[in-house]
Amino acid sequence: MNLKLLGCIAMGVFVVHLGVIMLLSHLRPRVSTRVPEPNFKVRSQTVVDPDSGETTVYREITVTTRLAEPGPGPRGESSPAEPPSDAALSAAK
Repeated sequence: MNLKLLGCIAMGVFVVHLGVIMLLSHLRPRVSTRVPEPNFKVRSQTVVDPDSGETTVYREITVTTRLAEPGPGPRGESSPAEPPSDAALSAAK
C-alpha cells in the first residue's frame, strides 16, 4: 500500500465520521425554553379630593423574588429559601 492510498482511506473515514456526527446532531430534539411568568404587578388608583378637586394618583409596584423552589435540595437537605422549623431549632440547642 502506498502512502497516497492510506491518506485517501484516512480522509474518507474522517469525512464519514463527520457526516454521522452532523446527522445525529440534527436528529436530537431541541429543548424549548419556557417563558417565565412575570414576577411583578402594577396597580394604580386615582383619588379626587372632594374639597379642593385635586387629583392624586397612587401607584404600587410589587416585585416578587423566588431564589429557589421550596422542598428538598439536590442532596436531600432543605433549600435555603425554606427557613428551619421551630422544632429543628429547639433540637439543635
